[in-house]
Amino acid sequence: MPEAAPPRRAATIVVIRAAAPGPGSPFEVMLLRRSAAMTFMAGAHVFPGGSVDAADALVDAAACCDGLDAPRRFPRLDAAGELACRVAAARELVEEAGVLLARRHGSFATSDEAEGVRGRLDDGGSFEQVLRDGGWRLALDALVPFAQIVTPRSEPRRFDTHFFLAELPGGIEARPTGTESDELIWATPARALEGASSGEVVLMPPTWATLLQVDAFDSAAALFAGARRRSIEPLEPSLTTEAGTRYLSIPTAEGVLRFSFEEGRGWRTIG
Repeated sequence: MPEAAPPRRAATIVVIRAAAPGPGSPFEVMLLRRSAAMTFMAGAHVFPGGSVDAADALVDAAACCDGLDAPRRFPRLDAAGELACRVAAARELVEEAGVLLARRHGSFATSDEAEGVRGRLDDGGSFEQVLRDGGWRLALDALVPFAQIVTPRSEPRRFDTHFFLAELPGGIEARPTGTESDELIWATPARALEGASSGEVVLMPPTWATLLQVDAFDSAAALFAGARRRSIEPLEPSLTTEAGTRYLSIPTAEGVLRFSFEEGRGWRTIG
């Protein structure tokens, strides 16, 4: 059996906002639909996120970050590794959704200010230098670690993904890039899961599993409080093939989530 490919470290962010008045969950989550032109997970609805870059290990974090005293939550990361994951999650959020979780003079960046930062990043500027030039302090205290999922060992392209929660600052509008993603939606966790079950949206198993865990909370306050208390253990799904059908199992504290892959329909929960 060939040796498993080493997983690439990644970070993703589950952004929460208050839902419109009415029945159902009191909060919604942000999902981006990946462009059909993308070679990986084209058409899937995902949380903002991506690989951790070398530059996410900031040269002088104290000069442009708040929340550096937060306790480590991911058991496989040292302090430097967890900081880089937090920075990567915040960077991916502004790059993919136009939301900058950074403060200047005590106020979060507006949508237009975030757009300016994204423009400089698109032009090749380093995130750290752009923050410092603009007098921004990255609000790492606004990111709450939530989960860690590692791609199955049998897959050739693997990621060790660290999930964070964050609330959308008031008055901020999320704006997709139009390159990696072609649609941004807000949906209650239950609505997103219903859409996946009906085929209206495409969810990959890690996204599906995270939405199921988020949907277990009846308020944003309870969700964030629970996230701060929970012990985060890396979840390593297993992938098997039986009679031509692919099955994936994700062990969680609540039990094992099982998925099957159907051509033309994508992943579906079973059991």
